[in-house]
Amino acid sequence: MLLVYIVNQIIFRILPILLLFSAFPGFSAAGDTQDVFWVYTRDRYNRAVLAEPLEVPDGENPYQFIAEYKGYPDYFIRREDDVTFLAEKADAGVVPILCLHKISREEDYALTPDRFRNLLRYVDRNGWYLVSDLQYLQGDFSRVPTGLKPIVMGSDDASHGTLTYQTRGDRQYGRVKRLFGKPLIDKDSMVAILEKYVKREEGRINFTFYVSFDGIPFRQLDGYENPGFPYRGIPVIAEKIKYLDENFFIGIHSQSHPYVWDLGINGFAEDIMKGWEQLDEYAGGEAKSLHTMAYPYGVRSFNLDLRNALSSLNRSGKYLDGAFDFDNKLAPPPGNPGDNFDVSRFNVDNKHWDRLIRTLDGADAVTARREIIWEVDSKRLPRSRYSLGASPTDEILVLVRRDSGSSE
Repeated sequence: MLLVYIVNQIIFRILPILLLFSAFPGFSAAGDTQDVFWVYTRDRYNRAVLAEPLEVPDGENPYQFIAEYKGYPDYFIRREDDVTFLAEKADAGVVPILCLHKISREEDYALTPDRFRNLLRYVDRNGWYLVSDLQYLQGDFSRVPTGLKPIVMGSDDASHGTLTYQTRGDRQYGRVKRLFGKPLIDKDSMVAILEKYVKREEGRINFTFYVSFDGIPFRQLDGYENPGFPYRGIPVIAEKIKYLDENFFIGIHSQSHPYVWDLGINGFAEDIMKGWEQLDEYAGGEAKSLHTMAYPYGVRSFNLDLRNALSSLNRSGKYLDGAFDFDNKLAPPPGNPGDNFDVSRFNVDNKHWDRLIRTLDGADAVTARREIIWEVDSKRLPRSRYSLGASPTDEILVLVRRDSGSSE
């Protein structure tokens, strides 16, 4: 009789209490034995809840497991404290990499200020998301909200209208207008338009200015005497290079702007190095945002010898991550990228404006997918979606680790 009484007490008194407490976050009656993913969602009363538990098989890396479970062919991981952004490296689709040159009313290799504004509005309103050329090369779309389409932009030559200051008198030779010592940027210059229409990411706007020194960079001297090619030691150029290096991205476009096969591989590589050295010099020692280069006039017949020559260039142990062509093609997806030193770019100018919009509208573009994962040692709700850096389209997962100190 005593045994029957004890069993009844366990069944009718103790077990219900255990079941009740087990529903609370962080409580486990027997002790968790596996890592578990929970979906952070809302119930029918719009209350935040954790649902749809998914156990990670014993011994498996949870991030690799969830990537495979979601059907990602490959993935990129970025961590911010206890939050992990796991982004798909798509192996199908295209990524537009747009090449601009200058702001003017000329038909070829130029856009009017209004058309450039319209391009940025088009990008924002049609589901595109601006990433840097370096992020593309790394396959890092971890900052792109799920459902948006990555797009890359940059400008070659450091020509008219890219970063233009207001001046007194002549635009090229006149003195720059300043307010409390700071130059006033022309509202129709590329930089001013970008700063108005594009949000910053970690302090920078994802746009690369590829600089060459075959002409006065940015076509302004601020009263300084023109020293001639290769235009070294001009104070206003140093001021502009430093500004771009802090707020955008800088890229190499060579020193003398040669076509690669006119100089041959060794001569071209030497010209690229001279351009790199001059950019570092103007940046005050090192252009920290510099990671890539763009071929003047494109490359056409790319080969392994050229790749090896350019990929081996370095300054103080820093190597280039890739090089961009000018072939009017859309670039491949990050999961099937081709060669990082021959990446396609698409020309943007007034003459071919309608072609650009048709191409973007009809592109089989990569659509980003990512998981935002909050890793904790006990089951609990995050403060909010916003606190995790999530957009409305992103799925949030809470990963409860069996061992909070376990390595990946």
